[in-house]
Amino acid sequence: MRSEFLEAGSRRCNSLLRLAIVSISGIWLAGSAVFGRDYEPMTRTQIHEALANPSASHRVDLRDKDFRGLDLSGVNFKRADLFGTHMHGVKLRGANFEGCNLDLTILRGANLEGANLKNASIFGVVLVDANLKGADLSNARLIADLQRANLEGAKLVHGKFAADMKNQPMGKLHVSMVNANLKGADLTGTDLSGCVLKFANLSGANLTGTNLSTCDLRGADFTNAVLTRAKLDRTLIGGAVFTGITGKDSITGLEQAQGREDARFD
Repeated sequence: MRSEFLEAGSRRCNSLLRLAIVSISGIWLAGSAVFGRDYEPMTRTQIHEALANPSASHRVDLRDKDFRGLDLSGVNFKRADLFGTHMHGVKLRGANFEGCNLDLTILRGANLEGANLKNASIFGVVLVDANLKGADLSNARLIADLQRANLEGAKLVHGKFAADMKNQPMGKLHVSMVNANLKGADLTGTDLSGCVLKFANLSGANLTGTNLSTCDLRGADFTNAVLTRAKLDRTLIGGAVFTGITGKDSITGLEQAQGREDARFD
C-alpha cells in the first residue's frame, strides 16, 4: 500500500514538473512529446482485453500507450488510468471516460462527440481542434488547450477549469478556448476564472452562476446566452457581443469590466 501511494505521488510530481516546463504564455504543449517519451502501441483487441477484467481497487493501467489510427468509438474506459497516452485524431465517439485519469494525454483533433467525461481528470491536455460536441464533462477537472475545439451542446456543469498551484512557479493554470465553439453548451456553476475565451462562440449557452472572473472575453459572442448570477469581475470584454442575454441585471462585475464601451449590448 505504501509503495503504491509513493508511486502515485511520484507520478503526480512528475506531471506538475512537466506542466511547469511546457506551459508557455498560456499555450499548452504536449508534455509527453516535449520529453520524447516512448509510447507503447496497442491494438483495439489488446485494449478490450485490458479493460475486460477491471479491479474494484485498482485502475486499469493504460498509461503511455499509443492509440493513434484506432477507432475506439463506444469503448468503456471507465476509471482507467490513461496518463500520457497518445490519442491524436483517434475516433472516440460515445466512449466512456467517466472518472478516468487523462492527465497529459494528447487528444488533438480527436473525435469525442457524445463522450462521457464526467468526473474525469483532464490536466495539461492538448484538445486543439477536438470534437466534443454533445460531450458530458460535468464535474470534470480540466486544464487544457481547447483552441478551435467544438463543444457545441456540451455539458460542463460544475466543471473546474482552473488550478491554483499556490507556491509553485507556474502559479494559477487556466484553460485556453480561443475560437472554441460553445454554442448551446451548459456551463451552469462552472469555474472558468482566468480562462481565455477570445472570439469563442457562446451563443445560446447557459452560464447561470458561472465564474468568468479575470477571463479574456474579447470578441466572444454571448448572443441569447443565459448569464444569470454570472461573475465577470475584472474581465476583458472589448468587442464581445451580449445582445439578447438573460439575467443582465444579476451579473456581478459587468459595469466595471474592461472594454465595456467597445462591447455590444441591446
